Amino acid sequence: MRDVLNRMKEFFERDWTPAEKVLVILCCLLLGVIKGFCLAPVKRGISFGNNNGNSYAMAEDGCQSGED
Repeated sequence: MRDVLNRMKEFFERDWTPAEKVLVILCCLLLGVIKGFCLAPVKRGISFGNNNGNSYAMAEDGCQSGED
């Protein structure tokens, strides 16, 4: 266990290039997005629209029906 901790300490104490910094930041950001999608409470799915009760139903003859 000490060996792992020493290696982690070496890794974080070394000098970072700008490309490595950007890569680490992007990896952390994307990991957070994926974790958020996995833990988000989507119970009834995702719907687009306002669901205000208006509807447009077509009858068999192609005319608008008065029923929902």
